Amino acid sequence: MRMEAMLSFMKVEPLPQATVGQIIGLLEVLSDYRSKQEDLHELAQELQMDLDEFSPIVEATEILGFAEIVNGDIKLTSLGQQFVNADINERKLIFKDRLKRIKLFKELLKLLRKEELHSLDREIFVDELSTHLPPESADRVLRVAIDWGRFAELIGYSADAEEVYIDEE
Repeated sequence: MRMEAMLSFMKVEPLPQATVGQIIGLLEVLSDYRSKQEDLHELAQELQMDLDEFSPIVEATEILGFAEIVNGDIKLTSLGQQFVNADINERKLIFKDRLKRIKLFKELLKLLRKEELHSLDREIFVDELSTHLPPESADRVLRVAIDWGRFAELIGYSADAEEVYIDEE
């Protein structure tokens, strides 16, 4: 299984380091603007964030399909507006649907489903990701995946056992 896991993870793009709270915050800010489209640099300044701090959040909204970048402007998509208008349970369902389309989550779920208890030690994922990412990046990517997956109730994490598991079944 180790070789199979390694080969499938080799095609995975790392997730931007952005929390669910940061993603939701940006979407809500964009929704509050009348034009629903803002210059990235001006918005970063208004939010008192430098671009290095702001870029991963923007990238996350784009990966999830909630916003798009056009000529240096960020624009809320109709899905992003739907997400902002939704209640917490609807938000989780929308987020879950978006995560299931991301290669990293597809691979995580595939590995977890192969296990009898649908759980694996977090270090197995870090080791697999470390074969193509620096170890500190692999750990960060897994932390982001756990954050996003827990919000969506797609995957869970037991801190005591240090295990990642499928939460939706």
